[in-house]
Amino acid sequence: MDAIPRVLRNDWSTVAVPELAGWQPTRSVSVVIPAYRAQATLDLTLASLSRQTYPADLLEVVVVDDGSEPALELPPIRPARTKLVRVENGWGRANALAWGVRHSTGEILHWLDADMVVYPEHVAAQARWQHVLPYAVTLGYKRFVDPETHGPWPAAAVVDDVWRSGTPDGLFGGATGEPHSYVERYINQTDQLRTADHLAFRIHVGATAALRRELYEAAGGFDTDLRLGEDTEFGYRLAQAGAVFVPEPAARAWHLGRTQVMRAREQVARYNQAFFADRIPYPRHTRRTGGTVWTVPLAEVVIPVGDEPLERVRAATDAVLRGTDLDVRVNLLGAWDELADARVSPLADPHLDLRLIAATYRGEPRVRLVTEPVAAFPAPYLLDLPPSHRLAPDTLRHLVELADHHQVGLVQAGDALLWRTAAVRRAEQVRAPGESLRDAVTAVHGSRAEPPAAVGITAHWEGASGRRKRPMPSTLEVGGVRSLARATVMVGRLTGRQLRARLIRRG
Repeated sequence: MDAIPRVLRNDWSTVAVPELAGWQPTRSVSVVIPAYRAQATLDLTLASLSRQTYPADLLEVVVVDDGSEPALELPPIRPARTKLVRVENGWGRANALAWGVRHSTGEILHWLDADMVVYPEHVAAQARWQHVLPYAVTLGYKRFVDPETHGPWPAAAVVDDVWRSGTPDGLFGGATGEPHSYVERYINQTDQLRTADHLAFRIHVGATAALRRELYEAAGGFDTDLRLGEDTEFGYRLAQAGAVFVPEPAARAWHLGRTQVMRAREQVARYNQAFFADRIPYPRHTRRTGGTVWTVPLAEVVIPVGDEPLERVRAATDAVLRGTDLDVRVNLLGAWDELADARVSPLADPHLDLRLIAATYRGEPRVRLVTEPVAAFPAPYLLDLPPSHRLAPDTLRHLVELADHHQVGLVQAGDALLWRTAAVRRAEQVRAPGESLRDAVTAVHGSRAEPPAAVGITAHWEGASGRRKRPMPSTLEVGGVRSLARATVMVGRLTGRQLRARLIRRG
C-alpha cells in the first residue's frame, strides 16, 4: 500500500493527482442531492449528471426528498444508478444530507444541491483528489445565473443535447454568470488556499463538495439539529478531523438562481451567529456575548491527578479556571472509579486526596472527572498540563495566540504541551510505524518551543505539608510513546511517584 501523502498545513500543491484526460477511476462515488419542492431544477441537475465523464458503474446518485408535497419524482433523463429516498424523520438540508448518506454506498461522498447544473467533468475533477488523498475535501466552482437576466431555465432535454455536443459554456447563451465572490476572493488571497490558516473551513459553503466516507464519519457527519449554516459548521469539524481543503476549478457548474444568503445576508448572519458561537470557537469575536460555557470549548485541558495531593491539583486547576480566557474545559484524569462507598475512616481513607479533589470539583460545570484519556475533538486545542505547573492568567490565551500566529500543531513550554486537534488528527492518519506523534505533528503542521517563563508558566512542588519535595530524575517524552492518549495515561501513572527532572529555573 502506498504511503498517504503528507500535506503541510493546507498546502495541497505537493500532492500529485491524475490528469482528467485518460484517467481510469477505481473508487465508487455517491452524489447526494437534498431536495425540497425543487422538481423543475432537479430535472436539470439529473440531466447534467447523466452525461458525466465518471464511469457510470462507479457513479450512484441519491436524491433525498425532504418532505415535498407533491412528492418528487425521478425524471426520464437521469444517471443509470439513481434512486429516490424520502426523509422519514426530521427536516432541513443537514438532516436530508445525513439521510442520503445512510442510503448511499459510495466510497466518496459528493454533495450537490438540486439547483445545480454541473459540467461533464464535475464529479471526476473532484473525485481524483480523494483517490490519492484520504483527507481531502474538494470544493467545486459555480456561476450564478438568474432567470430575470438569462431567461427561463432550459428543458432537461436541452441540457442533455448541449452536454452531448460538448458545449456546456453555451447553455445560457454564452453568459458568464456571477461568481461566488466571497469564496473566490478568499481562495485568490490565499494562493488557492495553499497559504490558508485555521479559518479556511469558512469557505466550506455552497452546493458542491466531495470527501471520503471515512472522513465524513471521523468528523461526525452533519449536525441534523441545524437548519442553516450546516455546511460551515461541518466544515469546522472537518478541519478538526485533519482535512485539507482543495479548490477545484475544473469542477465547474451553473447555479440556478441566487442563494438564500445572497437574498437575505443580514438575516441569515443574525440567525447563524448564536448557533455558530456555541459550536465553533473561531473566529474568537463570535463569543464576546452570551455565556461563558459553550458546547465546544476553545481548549480541553488535561491534568493527570495520579496520587497528587489536593493542594497541588487545586492550584493547577484553579489557575486555569481563573484565567482571562474562560473558554476552556478542565479534565481531571484519575481513578475516580476507585472511590467506593465502603466503610472507611474518613481521615485514613487510602484515596483521601482523590476523594477531596472529586468533592472540590464535582459541581463545577467547566471541570470533568475522567478515567480515560481525553480526545479534544471537536475543540481545536488540547493542553497537557502537569499538576505541578501553574498558569498565569494570560498563559492559555498566549499559547493559543502563538499557535495561531505561527500556524503550528504543537507548542511546548516546559512539560506543558498545547496540541492542535487538526494537526493531531492528520498526523494519526499519516504516521509511520514507530514514528512518534510529536514528529508526525511537526511534519504536517510544525511545532514550536517556548521558555515556560515567557508564557507565564511556573512549577510548584509543594506538598500537602507545605514542604518542598525533591524531584526524582525521571523524564517522560510524549514523542516516545505511540499516541497522545498513551502519553496522557503514562503521565497520570508517573506523576506523584516519579516527578519530572525538568525544574523550571526561576528568575
